[in-house]
Amino acid sequence: MVRTVSGGGGKDKYDDAKDFLDKIGQQVHEEIVKKEADGTDASGDAKKYIKELKGNLTISTIFGGETVSSPNPCKLESEYTELISGSGSSVAAGTVARGDPCGKDGTGNDDLKRFSKESGGECDEKKIKDNKGKEGACAPYRRLSLCNKNFQNMNSKDSSKAKNDLLVDVCLAANYEAQSLIRYHDQYEATYPSSGSGSSMCTMLARSFADIGDIVRGRDLYLGKRKKKNKTETERDQLEQKLKDIFAKIHEGLSTKNGVRERYNDDTPDYYQLREDWWTANRETVWKAMTCSEKLSNSSYFRPTCIDGRGGAQANHYCRCNNDNPDDDKPNIDPPTYFDYVPQYLRWFEEWAEDFCRKKKKRLEDVKRNCRNETEKYCSGNGYDCTKTIYKKGKLVIGNNCTKCSVWCRLYESWIDNQKKEFLKQRKKCRNEIPVNGRQRRSLTTKNYEGYEKQFYEEFKRNYGDVNNFLEILSKEEVCKKITDIKEKIDFKTDDNDFHKNINNKGTFYHSEYCEVCPDCGVKRNSSGWEKKDTNRCTRGKRYKILNDNNFNGIDVLSFGDKGNEIKSKIDTFCGGSNEEKKKLKEQWKCYEAQYVKEDKEEDEEDEDEVKEEDYLKNAGGLCILQNKKHESETNSQNEPEQFQKTYNDFFYFWIRRFLNDSMYWRGKHEK
Repeated sequence: MVRTVSGGGGKDKYDDAKDFLDKIGQQVHEEIVKKEADGTDASGDAKKYIKELKGNLTISTIFGGETVSSPNPCKLESEYTELISGSGSSVAAGTVARGDPCGKDGTGNDDLKRFSKESGGECDEKKIKDNKGKEGACAPYRRLSLCNKNFQNMNSKDSSKAKNDLLVDVCLAANYEAQSLIRYHDQYEATYPSSGSGSSMCTMLARSFADIGDIVRGRDLYLGKRKKKNKTETERDQLEQKLKDIFAKIHEGLSTKNGVRERYNDDTPDYYQLREDWWTANRETVWKAMTCSEKLSNSSYFRPTCIDGRGGAQANHYCRCNNDNPDDDKPNIDPPTYFDYVPQYLRWFEEWAEDFCRKKKKRLEDVKRNCRNETEKYCSGNGYDCTKTIYKKGKLVIGNNCTKCSVWCRLYESWIDNQKKEFLKQRKKCRNEIPVNGRQRRSLTTKNYEGYEKQFYEEFKRNYGDVNNFLEILSKEEVCKKITDIKEKIDFKTDDNDFHKNINNKGTFYHSEYCEVCPDCGVKRNSSGWEKKDTNRCTRGKRYKILNDNNFNGIDVLSFGDKGNEIKSKIDTFCGGSNEEKKKLKEQWKCYEAQYVKEDKEEDEEDEDEVKEEDYLKNAGGLCILQNKKHESETNSQNEPEQFQKTYNDFFYFWIRRFLNDSMYWRGKHEK
């Protein structure tokens, strides 16, 4: 049993989005199970179908009749192993081998990549149901490798025991999914030791538990891959037909007494109501199958949901209420989670937000480590040493391992831009799906059957009322609050509505101060850190002047830029554009030997902290110069240097970096 959450609005009553969704899910569960399950209160007719649909693991055609002695899903380890292979003393003759739930080859190798350090998930409209253009849900990586591959091979030979056979397969998937997540958890903690994520082991299990529930009930949005033989059929289509067949058998085996079978006569061919009720009857057993590991002995659910006679207690051992454990297997112990009564796309959005903040915090630390320190290093995102670069004079200097900063910034900018696209996509779906301010819902998840979703949206409006308020508490995830720099502050509510590749505002999707260009006159150390050099002592002239302009080597450099979108656009132009368009992609550099170059510097210029080096240009290979087109064409040309000057060594290594960037893009195109 569980304690009931009191109703009433007010965003301050929720700690964060996870807390909000689970509490609303609990309210919905109470309404469905106790009031709406059969059209009466739970003390009456509702008990009929709950009892009728309750599965029994000891009575299954899969295990050869009543040969399994324990109804405890945690005591079936050997039976699960034999079911995977399809052979063994406990498996009935003719039983189809289920295969490893976590891997197609039976070894579990497909289980290795459960979570990604790079991507937020899968948002492709070909892979996610109802996704269209810039609107849709994003399935987390955890869902993409969910351990339910045995579902494709499930079947039942006896309609009277079909409900039990289905429970065996669902418990097998749940048990292996939990094992997979538990193995991952240690790796997760090692990678993000101070993330403050709040994504505890029990929360991870609850998310997969809810996804399994959505699959069983026909609500899962993840379509999977398309089949090679029939390119219009997806993995989900194939599995959905399998589930329809199973539930048709369950319906056939229901008692004709007391109107139990008749309840579902109008539910064909999808059996959405029957599937909802089967899940209600068996979710307790499925959760127990997920919480068998001894490694969960000290694992707690993130909020108190268990009834204890004193206002609610937390499931703080094995993610179970009332001190239940795998050996005791106490009856009538509800799962502590109610995520399975929250629309899937909202659960995924909350999980995405937590994952985004966790990765952003870690990536920012990586960028800072490669671009900045407190004593010597101050690099720009485009690879220049800001302690020596004077953009105002066109002096560009690569040094102090600043190429690493450029690489890390390029990766970070590409990642965070993609994350913003995913955010905007999911936010748009929320605004179109959640019926607030008199607006109706645009679509239903499963044809004309709403199930718990109708009740969920009613509770959502009553408790919160507005999508923007939800976005506000989405920013309150514990790991999001760990990002304390005001320039990087997470605020999903106030973020703008569009993606602008050329606009980089501070805040949630900021490209980071560490990836900015150097200040016009560079930087220098002071007692507390770094400061910009005085622009009044930084004249707009040329660092070096040429003694003889005829003694140069001309080098035309094909430039595709530094950013992913810029590279793609310019490569497309180079491959398909006119000769005139291709010509514009070339940078015409002139390189001079040191003997033809002289330093041109005023005595009061702001380079007093620069180290003097005899024969500096000679040792650096000479000087290379590029005329600045912006100085020639823009009305604010007074803010741009007339030309850019680099030593030959810096020019060469900068070209190498761009060449590698371009090569990475070409390789990606070729692999696709």
